Amino acid sequence: MADQVGTCAFCGTAAATSRRRQARYCSNACRQRAYRQRVHEPVTALDSFVGRDAELARLGGFAGTRVLTLVGPAGVGKSRLVKEFAGSRAVWVELAPANDVARACAAALGEPVGEPVLSTLVRALAGCDTLLVLDNCERVAGECAALLEPLLLGCPGLSVIATSREPLRVPGEVLFAVQPLSITDAVALFADRARANQVGLRLGDGDALAALCARLDRLPLAIELAARLVTLLPVKEVLARLDDRLELLNRGNRTAAARHQSLRAAIGWSYDHLSADEQHVFRCISKGQGGFGLDVAVQACDLPSDRVLVLLSALVAKSLLTFTGAGRFEQLESVRLYGRERLAEQFTGGGSAADRKVVRRGAAPAANH
Repeated sequence: MADQVGTCAFCGTAAATSRRRQARYCSNACRQRAYRQRVHEPVTALDSFVGRDAELARLGGFAGTRVLTLVGPAGVGKSRLVKEFAGSRAVWVELAPANDVARACAAALGEPVGEPVLSTLVRALAGCDTLLVLDNCERVAGECAALLEPLLLGCPGLSVIATSREPLRVPGEVLFAVQPLSITDAVALFADRARANQVGLRLGDGDALAALCARLDRLPLAIELAARLVTLLPVKEVLARLDDRLELLNRGNRTAAARHQSLRAAIGWSYDHLSADEQHVFRCISKGQGGFGLDVAVQACDLPSDRVLVLLSALVAKSLLTFTGAGRFEQLESVRLYGRERLAEQFTGGGSAADRKVVRRGAAPAANH
């Protein structure tokens, strides 16, 4: 029987087929790599995906982008959005626990983790179209950038989607800012998760529910944590207690990563990776309400104006602060409450000299200055 030429399902090169046997792969090596890749695909989420229709449509318009980084604050839903968008076609690399980005990528691809790892990755990815998802890059952003530049140059068929609380700053990177949910989607998510915790639940007052979601900054993680409380408290009671949300919202899924077990842990993951000066400015600006300008931040932080501007820029880049235009900065309420908590800890525990001076003077950003 005459052989025919097909295409390898893994690497895309020619593979001989016959009428008797349809070969999916050009070699046993590609067959094994395809199997190992399937093993490392992200598990399909067990709960429903709510909202984000506009974001999914926009993501579909980035076809051909080599590096697309979804950036946004803790708990905004970056990873879940990518899982919904990429599905099973992506190779998923979880970087939150990783100490070596290249080795984590090799393991996800099912490749032997030997030396040199970069050569192993190029050999595995060259000649085939692959979508690689690098999840939770913020702790190793520099290492990700150092790996991706040569990897993308050596593998023309490689595309990367990253999730991070700050940009990777790699050539060719396109940033996609993930915003909190719309209020409609936030309410729908709360209702979905609350009814999953108590079948047949009647949530009642729609205005109170909308106010609750707004106070939670429309962050999916905060909303999901709050929805667990409706088995104990009515919505209005949860809303009344939100000044203590960092204590209240601490019952995440048992199987979730530690940083997603509570709202405090999620924000703390970002705070703990700040420099000492960044932490100081973060704490000082948290005493205000609403937006503030550079002059107010300088007064609050007791640092030179140029230095404060650099540090505020770093906090914006790391999704702990938002620049709203016309020289104005804003913090999410949950982030601001975390900053106040850390400032109080610094003061009662001794803290830095700069923090003690700020507290003694009572200097802090005032509301709407």
